[in-house]
Amino acid sequence: MILSDAILFANEVPEPFDWNRLGEHLPFEWIEAALVEQGKASIRHRRLPAQQVVWLVIALALYRHHSIGEVLAELDLALPNVTAPFVTDGAVTRARQRLGAKPVEWLCQMSAKAWSSQDKEAYLFNGLVLLAIDGTTLRTQDSAANRPTSGPALCQGDCREAIPRVRGAT
Repeated sequence: MILSDAILFANEVPEPFDWNRLGEHLPFEWIEAALVEQGKASIRHRRLPAQQVVWLVIALALYRHHSIGEVLAELDLALPNVTAPFVTDGAVTRARQRLGAKPVEWLCQMSAKAWSSQDKEAYLFNGLVLLAIDGTTLRTQDSAANRPTSGPALCQGDCREAIPRVRGAT
């Protein structure tokens, strides 16, 4: 990584995630339907009901760099309890095991169907739906065989880099 890129990256502070926006695009009714469809709706009054555990699983996927406790506290997902002011990691683990993968899988399929039908024309590229694109740059060996296709990369000014690069997109 070039020093100037590292400095720019270090200066960028990500904005906190706006959970209200997630609720706008992932209606509570979908979560309820996923739980009912898979037979996982909470009947018993728990500190972490199934609906809250689904939100926690989604939040943990979005905030992989935060601990479970931090995400749980940030979103205030646990129902209040005077005798137990905090939720243990073991309680969260048991709640996730009770939930299982099926409701989250059903919710992903439901949301994918709904979201893919919205603005479908905007995502067409050569007749296909474009879902994502990613680019990369690879350094290659500086050899006579590679020079015609990759050549030296241009630097600022009139200089050229010593190591040829290949750019690709998927």
